[in-house]
Amino acid sequence: MFQKNVQWFVDRLVERLVPTIGSFLTSALQRMLILNHAEHHNQLEEQAQRYEAVGRQEIADLIRSQAKGLTLDKPLPLAEQVLEDFDAANPALFEASQGSAPLALADANRRPKPRKRNDEITPDAEGGLS
Repeated sequence: MFQKNVQWFVDRLVERLVPTIGSFLTSALQRMLILNHAEHHNQLEEQAQRYEAVGRQEIADLIRSQAKGLTLDKPLPLAEQVLEDFDAANPALFEASQGSAPLALADANRRPKPRKRNDEITPDAEGGLS
């Protein structure tokens, strides 16, 4: 009877603590992501200002326009386009992604040849090691 009551108490405690701890960890992670995102934008703005200082306004404008496209929801907005371009530029990779086996994979049925061991130490005629 006592063990059943203790088990009930522990179960209720766990039911309440797990969501609380989970929400705390989630909010801490979100805070960390937001602060890192803001710091990243700050670094990009500082870099743009450095390019402006040396007279490279077009690079500064490019950095600022690309920085506007970065969001927490989609941190790598150009990643899909880069992968599509990479597949289109390399037909072997494109064919491999369409279901055929990649060209560089070895045959799974082949076994490597056993190597001879030349590093065995044998005693010579005088009792020393060679």
